[in-house]
Amino acid sequence: MSGIYHLLDESERFSEFSGGAISRWVANVLKDRRETVVCPSFDTSWGYPVSRLFRLPSWDRCSQVHPLLYRSPWMIQKPIYLHVFRPLLERLTRGDILYIHNRPECADVLASVAEQRGIRLVLHMHNSLLHPRSRKHFPALKHVPVVFCSEFLRKEATTACPNHFQQTHVVYNGADSGKFRTEGRTQKSVPEIIFTGRLIPYKGVHVLMDAMRILQNRGIKAKCTIVGGSAFGGSKPTRYVRKLERTRPSNTELIGYRAGNELASLLRQADIFCCPSIWNDPFPMSLLEAMASGLPVVASNIGGIPEQLAFGGGILVPPNDKEALATTFQRLLEDSSYRERLGNEALRASREHFLWDNTRHQYDSLIHGLVS
Repeated sequence: MSGIYHLLDESERFSEFSGGAISRWVANVLKDRRETVVCPSFDTSWGYPVSRLFRLPSWDRCSQVHPLLYRSPWMIQKPIYLHVFRPLLERLTRGDILYIHNRPECADVLASVAEQRGIRLVLHMHNSLLHPRSRKHFPALKHVPVVFCSEFLRKEATTACPNHFQQTHVVYNGADSGKFRTEGRTQKSVPEIIFTGRLIPYKGVHVLMDAMRILQNRGIKAKCTIVGGSAFGGSKPTRYVRKLERTRPSNTELIGYRAGNELASLLRQADIFCCPSIWNDPFPMSLLEAMASGLPVVASNIGGIPEQLAFGGGILVPPNDKEALATTFQRLLEDSSYRERLGNEALRASREHFLWDNTRHQYDSLIHGLVS
């Protein structure tokens, strides 16, 4: 059988605690299989045998110079990438599949050598393909299967370049039902709203804090727990994070980055999950983990988020609208039966559509089509 290699981007450490969303996708979808994970660095927190992990030499160095490299002319980028990928190419044999995550420029440079080596490429986009610097790579991607994490991202790309991409697919993200579950939930006198994710402006945490301030002024009893950092793992506070800490209302607490079972436990202690994104969020895993925990969701009506709530379990609000967010919170906080009904819908939608088993089935169908 052909070997399958998953290439993580140059800043994506393969780790449950210091890795990002792509690390989580790969770890959960490929668990107990044969695929090899190619990454800049790794630890053993995902429980993978070292034989299935390949640290690509110099790949992490690209992370350090990525802003400069990305702005360089393609005639400079291409030989650098080829040099970095040489140890990987030496491992690949005819018929192997190289599954590239989130790096169209890597798919471009590898497409130039893949055909002559008999290697098949797949590009999986967890973010938009329409970044201005990605468009120059479109010609090389014409014959490369492109996977998107949401129908929103696929439509965005195919609308921008109609009839260009010959193969496009959608493989949804998922959640770990063994970790994110409803058992052990505790009842509290003051309902809790929770956010989990990166503390960066386009995730809209400042809008959530404004909504919590409105609830406080209305005399509505609730607390908000904000879980996350500026990046994955032990990240340093940014100017944005420091401003959040300085301006938070008294009913809101920032507790920093959490992962694994600790994150799952925090979700089980909450009553409402909020995803206040103000950008076209493609298909956030944090929202799926909340649904798997049986939490009703209040989220921005933007990007791929409506697809996540298409089967129930949440309420969509206009992005960047603190008043609408606060009013929706108040409705849920004052109606516990409605809150419970939405939470049950979220749990059912999660089990039927958005667990890692569902993702694995979609991924297997994709790979089977390539191999056959």
